[in-house]
Amino acid sequence: MKKSIIIICIALAVFSFFAFNYINNKESETKKTEIISLEVSNKIKENIPDFIYEVGPRFSPIKKGNINNNLSITYFLDAMQVDRISSIESIEIIIIENDEQTNRRLKVLGNNFSDAQINLLKSFNYSDGFKLKIDYKEKHFGSETLFDASSTPHHTIVPETQAEYIYGKNALIKYFKDNTETVTQNVVEEKLKPAKLYFTVTKDGSINNIRLDNTSGYIEIDELMLELINTTPGGWIPATNIKGENVNQELVVSFGLLGC
Repeated sequence: MKKSIIIICIALAVFSFFAFNYINNKESETKKTEIISLEVSNKIKENIPDFIYEVGPRFSPIKKGNINNNLSITYFLDAMQVDRISSIESIEIIIIENDEQTNRRLKVLGNNFSDAQINLLKSFNYSDGFKLKIDYKEKHFGSETLFDASSTPHHTIVPETQAEYIYGKNALIKYFKDNTETVTQNVVEEKLKPAKLYFTVTKDGSINNIRLDNTSGYIEIDELMLELINTTPGGWIPATNIKGENVNQELVVSFGLLGC
């Protein structure tokens, strides 16, 4: 009888040992799988850039008040470019409409704006865009040879004080990010496209003329962005001109894939 009890106890101990190991191994495998899945998920999220990355004028801003008869071409070039320039060959102003270059352009030979070009720049309204094509001869360090080079800065005419969201730019970007977090969770970077959401902040601080220029690649996100700009909480501070008068200004929300 005692032998039978001992055998049964040994059998139960062996069974418990293997059962315990089996369960522990299963739990360990499950945890490893969860950790791997989490690491992959985090890696995917790290590889996708910020979905909304800029709010402001379409191109680099230039105040209308800064355009005068003494405007120098060096105003549009960085210091490194100026140091390398031996001579400026030509300057061309190209008007941009609906994000496209037009045939409305003025070109002059030499290193100074012509009177006609200055008058064209002065005629621009707020939010008008233009491109400069500056061709010049460039000198390289340690070489006497001059090289052909060009610069193509893009600019938007802006008021003296630009329109802004009442709670600040960072708060606005956070508002967009927080409210698009759910719909962007499964975004595939390869399918993303650079999208621009245009809108005008009016003299009275309201917004209108809302339009989407190009899709982000996800229609549901495009539609949500249109809804969000219409329901932005708080309001806007309108832009003002050099006299302190309120003026309209067009702004752009850039979202989706980083683009030009």
